[in-house]
Amino acid sequence: MTEYQVVPKPVLTPTVIFAERPERIGARRESMARLGLPAEFFSDGDALAHRLSVDWSVDVVVVDLALASAELLARLVGLGIGGAAPAIVAVADPESADIAGMALSAANVTFLDPEADDAELGEVLDSALASATAGVADRGERDFASISALGREVERIATALAALAASERDDAEGGREVSVAQVRALIKARRARDRYFSAELFSDPAWDMMLDLTAARLEGRSVSVSSLCIAAAVPTTTALRWIRNLCDSGIFERRLDPCDARRALVQLSEPTAQAMMAYLAGLSGAAGV
Repeated sequence: MTEYQVVPKPVLTPTVIFAERPERIGARRESMARLGLPAEFFSDGDALAHRLSVDWSVDVVVVDLALASAELLARLVGLGIGGAAPAIVAVADPESADIAGMALSAANVTFLDPEADDAELGEVLDSALASATAGVADRGERDFASISALGREVERIATALAALAASERDDAEGGREVSVAQVRALIKARRARDRYFSAELFSDPAWDMMLDLTAARLEGRSVSVSSLCIAAAVPTTTALRWIRNLCDSGIFERRLDPCDARRALVQLSEPTAQAMMAYLAGLSGAAGV
């Protein structure tokens, strides 16, 4: 009888590339060594662009958005071998939040805090590597499932806004107007509360951003992604995840800044704006809200 030997399938080593500021490279090397994952490291965006121009067969690119030009980011989120772009882990801080806004609609992008520890880095890379060979639609579904709690909260907000707009539209049309001063008083009261209690205790980035966008609408002012991240009063990467989900659900709308291709602007969708006006018009006062 002929004996056949089963040859195990080779284990492919994932390709992970980092492009981060020189002062962070050493710490990232140590983290990847502890995680047992090999990686390539670059300290500027041009070097990353050259590497990718030679070979796009990359599983994950971890890129500090401060190093990425608008052109490089557009290539990262839109190009790849055989039509499948690599998974992108965007390292975003307040200074790079505007360019992060360009990637909010990309299903292959997740966000990472610059000060992420080994556990958070490992979790993000595991998710990115798991989705590296998936199509964009599949990857989007997996990313949504991984933040299902956030998705459910956004869905709840959308439902509540729709009900509010329907039930209080008559009040809003009854002559009661909403002033910028009223909205600013609400924002000021929320920030004053943070001086006496832990900000995490009352953290509600969706509401803080909705108030800020309402004030901007009344003032006729545009709001950039970086400005909205500040208004959210949470870490930049957390704010970006909220903005992405609120845009995807139709609560917010995003558009490119016509004066600066590196910036994205965010505004309330019209149904959300109507609901906010109805709610604020129905308030008897701002105390405790």
